Amino acid sequence: MKTSEKITTLTKALFEFQGKVTSVKKSATNPHFKKNYADLSAILEVINPIMQQCGLFVTQHPHEDVLITTIYHAESGEYMQSEQVLRIKDASNPQAQGSAITYARRYALASIFCLNQEDDDANSATGIKVTTAKESLHPKHPMWDKAVAHVTNGGSIKDIEAKYVISEEYKVMIESAK
Repeated sequence: MKTSEKITTLTKALFEFQGKVTSVKKSATNPHFKKNYADLSAILEVINPIMQQCGLFVTQHPHEDVLITTIYHAESGEYMQSEQVLRIKDASNPQAQGSAITYARRYALASIFCLNQEDDDANSATGIKVTTAKESLHPKHPMWDKAVAHVTNGGSIKDIEAKYVISEEYKVMIESAK
């Protein structure tokens, strides 16, 4: 991170910003993962008026393979700058480039301003426990040898099944290592 020589006024303005900012609504849906997220416009909609009130403004621009995000305090000229590597699958595809830039802009702003993205599924309010998918355990998995050692040393295959999905064929392989 780069900063101006002094950032006292900028820091005070960022402190004021933090006191005023609210959570950002997850208003967009990722069709691939079927998850909601706060898109760039939702983030800007929340932060722009508060930045104005606090005397702040932000610039974001790509330079070679990074996105440079700079927050300025308008009156003092103090600044704070960060860089984020742009991850582009196909650099010859302008849409892939645009997508990577937008993605990086969104995450840079959310990170720099410590933005909270509101819970979109109400699970925390209803007390519903969300479970995540288990990894599949197989001989090339980095934890395979530990699983085999666990069973060899008297541990239960049930312990492994609590953490991983394991096929019948691989269960037999592990149990035969006893």
